[in-house]
Amino acid sequence: MRNFLSNILYGLALLLIQLVYHGSAAPERLRGNADLISESQRDSDYISQVMRHAKAAEMASFMNESINPCDDFYKFACGNWRRINMVRDNQLSTGLFERLAEGLNRKVKHLLEHKNDQLDTEEDKHVRNFYKSCTAITAIDETYRNKLKKVISDFGAMPALEGSKWNESEFDWIETIGEIAFSYGQTIIIGVEVNTDLANNEVNIVYLTEQAFPLKVRGMYLKNNTKTYRTRIRDVMAKELNNYLNIEANLAQSTATELMDFEVELAKGLKSENEVLDLEKESNLTTIAEMQNLYGPTLDIQRLVNISLDEEITSVYDLLPQYKVNLVKVIQRTPKRILANYIFYRLVKPLMLDVGTKKSEREMKCQSLTKKYFAKFLDNMVYRRHNNDDTAADVQLMWTEMQETFKQKLQSNSFLKWISPETRKLATEKLAAMKLEINSYANQNLSEEFGNIQMSEDDYIDNLLYIFEDEAISQRELINEPATPFEAGDTLAYTPANILLENVVKVPVAMLQPYYMWASNYPNAIKFGTLAALIGHEIIHGFDISGSKFDAQGNLKDWWDEVSRNNFVDRQQCFKQQYSNYSYYGKKLPKTDEQSENIADNGGVRLAFDAYRRWQQAQNSSLNDPGSRLSHKETLPTLNYTSMQLFFISYAQIWCSDVHSNLRLLQVTVDDHVPHKFRVLVPLSNFEEFSKEFHCALGTKMNPVRKCEIY
Repeated sequence: MRNFLSNILYGLALLLIQLVYHGSAAPERLRGNADLISESQRDSDYISQVMRHAKAAEMASFMNESINPCDDFYKFACGNWRRINMVRDNQLSTGLFERLAEGLNRKVKHLLEHKNDQLDTEEDKHVRNFYKSCTAITAIDETYRNKLKKVISDFGAMPALEGSKWNESEFDWIETIGEIAFSYGQTIIIGVEVNTDLANNEVNIVYLTEQAFPLKVRGMYLKNNTKTYRTRIRDVMAKELNNYLNIEANLAQSTATELMDFEVELAKGLKSENEVLDLEKESNLTTIAEMQNLYGPTLDIQRLVNISLDEEITSVYDLLPQYKVNLVKVIQRTPKRILANYIFYRLVKPLMLDVGTKKSEREMKCQSLTKKYFAKFLDNMVYRRHNNDDTAADVQLMWTEMQETFKQKLQSNSFLKWISPETRKLATEKLAAMKLEINSYANQNLSEEFGNIQMSEDDYIDNLLYIFEDEAISQRELINEPATPFEAGDTLAYTPANILLENVVKVPVAMLQPYYMWASNYPNAIKFGTLAALIGHEIIHGFDISGSKFDAQGNLKDWWDEVSRNNFVDRQQCFKQQYSNYSYYGKKLPKTDEQSENIADNGGVRLAFDAYRRWQQAQNSSLNDPGSRLSHKETLPTLNYTSMQLFFISYAQIWCSDVHSNLRLLQVTVDDHVPHKFRVLVPLSNFEEFSKEFHCALGTKMNPVRKCEIY
């Protein structure tokens, strides 16, 4: 009786909160207290109804139903989002993915700060120790600075620290970055990495690649309208040089200016944001001797590889050759002093912890760093405690329905007529071989993978160096080991991804948190409109220009015939023209050639809708009273919309967002994806089924006469 009453009181409390706040604040407050409770603890019928009411109220709160859905469906579905979820001073954007991150962060914070002797593994304890060592740092003192200087001294001397004592003749930049790579696995300027062979994903091979750039693409380093971003990075560099290495303020500022100017010169070798990545052309399998002829003696590839890996290598992939051609010129005209300062700054940059001014800021930063270095372990910790078998079953249902739906399209003579029969057969084989994985790592031996890593509670920098050392050792060991599944750590923490090299779509644990997109008591209309649409987006990537270069086994092999490729490119041009007609805060969307993300958005929502309709038809045919029980389950109380309309509203609300003004230019310059509202407006305006469900007349904004379609 006590448990029954507790459930009722708990449900009423949630409902009252919902009615009082009538907006996103309500579900967020609800989740803030409830998302630490596992899904299996909230399975009573009464709680189920309460949560359905809460979801309906949340969705309604984001909508502006005074807007005609045929005029602007984004405003119709998301018109009140900004009023409720406006970006604050400490935010760059608000949206579903930010809310998922916040929900995961709450769970991670709880796991990192609370022991659970029954569920904790040895790995959990070491991950928690790393977090403790991070939060233990409350100020950047001389002890901290001396540790950073010691790291630098292990590889040489930094001119900005040494002043007139610095000896230029003793500095060898190839030797320095090679030794750093060998010890800590860091890629500075140019790197040697071991990864799965593009042509044969069962073995590993060496790649010569460029360093990571904070501003990602060439345009961000060269265009006048992006100068403000470069200025900010330069000023951060200056503050860091002053605060973490105790370099005098004026010298720190002038040094930072030189470092930023040098990085701009390096970035001239990057791809433009409008250039299409052609892996076949830009990943040349070659030999060390051939690379020596191309880039030596300025860029001594032989020495770099030997020092970095301590092993004789003959064959390598030369990734992005244009970067190395530019690098040779940059090195030849750059003073060694600037080169040395840049290398040593990049060496200690990952060791610089921004402690902030508040304990809460430091905790958030340390949670983020723990996720960065222990992403798979934290995902596993969360999944073990907060998901049950229903989660995996639900995701598998959507996957099976979408695979079968796409298979029927590929095998039908009525759809996808632009694909030739030969290529259509290969596409069907690739689809059948494609797998879905939840990034829970439930079936991996994490104890074995953790190896001998020991994290202390009180030495953050030593912990980091131990992690870097272990990564460097693992990299070298990969040379003589079979290939392992692709890992991108924190990169795969919040969004599904198609790993073309494995023909696998991976779904992060963060997306399966109950009561965001997914919950066992939500209508499948919502599940298919949200999670299935995002998974569908990734499926389509397996069949776009990039996907056409990887076969069913995930190996780099062009499996499209010329006719199908030409037909695809013709249809691609439609999207290129269509999207470039839209403006975002006065700036036209870029007229890029590839359009892969836009094509995946369009194809993904179509695939998810068709799969949902297929599932619904199967359910209706199995019921004695078709439409009655199912229609009740497939709608939400107080929302006067059909299940099909609910699908489209759910899809649109994936992309409800508000963006800080400082991020808007970055969105259209760096991100391959268009700003969120266009991920609603354009795919749905191209989709006839959307117009049918919302009765949009031909010629309205959401039902234009000219439409673009590939999948």
